[in-house]
Amino acid sequence: MERLRVGVIGCGWFGSAHARVYRELGGVELTAVADVDEVKARRIGERYGARAYSDPERMLDRENLDAVSVVVTPQHLARTAAAAAERGVGVLVEKPVATSERELEDLISAARRGGAVVVPGFIELFNPGYAALKETVRRGEIGDPYLISGKRIGRSPKRDVRWEIGVTLDLAIHEAYVQMDLLGREPNSVRTFVSYATSREREDVALLVMDYPGSVIGIIEVNWLTPVGVRSLRISGSEGSAELDYVSQRLTVEHKEGATIPRLYWREPLMEELGYFVDHVRNSAEPEIGIEFASKVLRTIFSGLRNSTVLGTGPRGGSARK
Repeated sequence: MERLRVGVIGCGWFGSAHARVYRELGGVELTAVADVDEVKARRIGERYGARAYSDPERMLDRENLDAVSVVVTPQHLARTAAAAAERGVGVLVEKPVATSERELEDLISAARRGGAVVVPGFIELFNPGYAALKETVRRGEIGDPYLISGKRIGRSPKRDVRWEIGVTLDLAIHEAYVQMDLLGREPNSVRTFVSYATSREREDVALLVMDYPGSVIGIIEVNWLTPVGVRSLRISGSEGSAELDYVSQRLTVEHKEGATIPRLYWREPLMEELGYFVDHVRNSAEPEIGIEFASKVLRTIFSGLRNSTVLGTGPRGGSARK
């Protein structure tokens, strides 16, 4: 395979970022883009020299693509990704990948039928700061882990673009896949507590408590209400702890003797992620961060949501959804 022919489905702000990165990757040709909003598709197509479509399936039928990024609203992710995968096109499908177990099963089946490489858009796994933290834990610098805690908060309800998911699938999924990758295991159980503070339809506050093998507790705190944004991860162990700020990629490792801050060079996680994706498509290699890993993460999230405990009240003092 010479130049990888790629496309992007979904031309919002993040779809535009995918298009930009593909243009910067070596050995890759951004061939086509698609969006149901024809104006958006044409704008991105003209900016990056790609053919534009208002019908994603028409693009998949007409263009001889090797790979495609699916960057549409969550409720359309799995169906759109399945349409590409069953045609044998490699797919990078943005999180949360699917919004139900049925959608997830349909996508897995489509990928099997088409023999397609599918990579979930679990972008924090490609954050250089996270890679450094993972290596710190692997070397035993903090000893045996016993608590891992992730926090993602900020005022970003996505209602203006009609995301039909709550904060758990929007934000908590990031921390779930990080925890499962960092510990190398699935939790024995998950307890999820949610609140419908400003909406009767979608939870906007969630707390997840995970029980991992090896007596490790995982905590995930997310909300769409706090006026300041926080994206952080801390893992505590028998010999010390490590904390990561995802945005700045700043890692702090703490022991009783004091703290150290390793010198890291900032790199764009999306560039790292799409590089990983196209390498696996080019080599027809099954990715470690693939649909099977995504399935484990999503089934954990879905299990927690099915059995979630609702706390607090709804907007203007009304009852929360039961």
